[in-house]
Amino acid sequence: MIKKPLPKTSRAMRALKTKNKLLKSAVKLIDKYGYEEVTIEDISKQAGVSIGAFYHYYKSKTDILVELFKQIDQYFKQNEPNILSHKNAGESLTKFFQYYADFHASRGLDHTRSILRVQSPFFNDRSRYMFTLLTKIVIDAQETGIFTRTYTTEKIVDYFLLIIRGLLFDWVVESGRYDFLERVVTDIEIAKRIFV
Repeated sequence: MIKKPLPKTSRAMRALKTKNKLLKSAVKLIDKYGYEEVTIEDISKQAGVSIGAFYHYYKSKTDILVELFKQIDQYFKQNEPNILSHKNAGESLTKFFQYYADFHASRGLDHTRSILRVQSPFFNDRSRYMFTLLTKIVIDAQETGIFTRTYTTEKIVDYFLLIIRGLLFDWVVESGRYDFLERVVTDIEIAKRIFV
């Protein structure tokens, strides 16, 4: 007999609501003032909870950042079927970066600026879902002859990450004066030609 999962109790629902409230409050404050300027006390006050409640859900302010990076990975996980649904890996690569651009553009300049300011090892953790999906696409492009094998998979992945981070940084520096998605697609198409 298969047991059905128990419905979440009202206590568990309140706990999840509080955790989400803390996260949203932190994002709002970090976007406005920058990561370094915001304190746990500020986040707790904005969320309307005690500092102790903050520590119940997060060990430190850094855990908030980890949560934000997990959101990016979850976004890619949810959209993987759409990203990989194209006739070849070259098109999937372009679609991957369209989703990347859309994710950041939808969150806005302030949020993106805050993320770029932070020094966190999680930012460049290659075991994250986003990185493994990109690596999977590049491997497919090499195996199907779309990309050369002159360069290692890691070198190609690193190059595309350098391009997208540069574009993201430029978009923030330019205060979003151009269509980020359009620019990403154009520049990724140019960059893909290097590895043909």
